[in-house]
Amino acid sequence: MRRYYDLVDLLVFPRISTRLTELVTPLKPLEAMAQERIVVASSVGGHRELIRDRVTGYLFPPDDPQRLAVGVLAALADRDSWPRMRARGDRVSSISERSWAHSVARYGEVYQRILRH
Repeated sequence: MRRYYDLVDLLVFPRISTRLTELVTPLKPLEAMAQERIVVASSVGGHRELIRDRVTGYLFPPDDPQRLAVGVLAALADRDSWPRMRARGDRVSSISERSWAHSVARYGEVYQRILRH
């Protein structure tokens, strides 16, 4: 796959806002970020978990093709920031937040409150 990612600088992931896209984190943008590609994605729940706008990628409002085009053009105009985005350690924190240990740890306090009642 690395060979294919090396052919592009910027990947665009448009998603409409639905219950599914607000709840499910997609793997393709995560994979692209792991390959140090620039990601432009619609601002739905799953993408917002992975991308910090203009820090680790670019977000644009969902359900609006015009805003998608504006978002892509803004990313292309901001090429000077790409090396910084590619080098950011924030991707690692986004990936580690999706680990089993981190996910389970969030529920510890909830379970403790339930057991006390």
